[in-house]
Amino acid sequence: MDVQLARREQVHLEGPEAEISPEKGVGKLRAVRFFLFIVIAALAVHVFPPAASAAPSGLDSRIAQEEARMRILEKQISEHQKRARQMGEREKGVLTQINSLDQKKKVAEQRIRVLELKLKKVKNTIANLRAEVKMTEQELGEMMYVLENRLVNIYKYGGVAEFNLLLSSTTAHEAMETSYLLNRIAQQDQVMISEMLEKKERLIQAAEKMQQQERELAANTSNLSSERKTYKSEISKSNDFLGKVRKERSLHEQAVRELQESQKEIQQTVMALMRKKREEESRNKTRSVQYTYLPSGGRLAWPVQGRITSSFGMRVHPTFKTKMMHTGIDISAARGTPVRAAGPGEVLYAGWLRGYGQVIIIDHGSNLSSVYAHLSSMSVREGSAVKKGQTIGAVGSTGTATGAHLHFEVRADGDARDPMTYLRK
Repeated sequence: MDVQLARREQVHLEGPEAEISPEKGVGKLRAVRFFLFIVIAALAVHVFPPAASAAPSGLDSRIAQEEARMRILEKQISEHQKRARQMGEREKGVLTQINSLDQKKKVAEQRIRVLELKLKKVKNTIANLRAEVKMTEQELGEMMYVLENRLVNIYKYGGVAEFNLLLSSTTAHEAMETSYLLNRIAQQDQVMISEMLEKKERLIQAAEKMQQQERELAANTSNLSSERKTYKSEISKSNDFLGKVRKERSLHEQAVRELQESQKEIQQTVMALMRKKREEESRNKTRSVQYTYLPSGGRLAWPVQGRITSSFGMRVHPTFKTKMMHTGIDISAARGTPVRAAGPGEVLYAGWLRGYGQVIIIDHGSNLSSVYAHLSSMSVREGSAVKKGQTIGAVGSTGTATGAHLHFEVRADGDARDPMTYLRK
């Protein structure tokens, strides 16, 4: 098309019609140049469309994951409270209150995590909307420039330029071709005006959405600030209560008794879960989930790497300073360190227990189970099949713990055994 137009421009200047008058020749030249300008501009609008907005980030999936964790956490807390009532635990029990304070801290902490992600998403959305508004305004400006020039030329030349183009055609075919192209220009003008109106509407919608997002940003910021205050308050209450327990002899003695009861409770829990599992297996021979268990005589892997701060056996409790049985080993590790399954098996329990905080119990087969306590988070559910070395949670200090560490137990038929005899050297 460009070659034909160039040739036509040459005909306008050198053909017989150019001898009619210089002014007409100049007018034809301007008309041809204007014609080329419109065609190129029209093509540019369609050949080079506006850049598509950036694809959504992984924030949505992360928010969904954290909200799912929030629902699981709330369900676990609700189930623990129901179980505590069924077992007749006293509401004023020391470990019960410690658990309650821990749970409130965890809920506030999880809400903060969700709100922080939502806040980040809103900020990203606002940034994208601002970029979209800027780009749309720029596109509208470019379109306005094209149309303004078009209107100026129409005002200057009216229909004369188009008429001259038709008269300059050397053949009927060329005249038809010129007429067709002029018609396409008129159609393109209509399309451009429609697109301008659409972009204008898009601009208005983007501005309204941005205002809505800014309101949401303000609300999320306020909620986040409130949750952070709640979290600090719960930490303060927990520390105050633990300090009170250490100082008041009656509370101290009550806590020790409850802690000894909680050790029996975890034994009862393991045995009850094992019994329930065997009953389910006898009723349902073909279970949908296939579990792999620890081979007979197999060794367990270390759930975390760290220094053993407290061994299996009798010891002075670090919080209550009373000599009592320690049914596992404490492994020192930083808060948030991934905790891995010591062996393959099935998650029997994932929830809260008095004194142990957030706990995961895994059945490794042959009535052997492992216990992971004081966790800051859990990433598996009850009934999940796990592989050796799979991340199941993170180190924390929930329950009666003086600091971040993993309390690890090994139980055979529900009875606590020294984990060192089962772990790889």
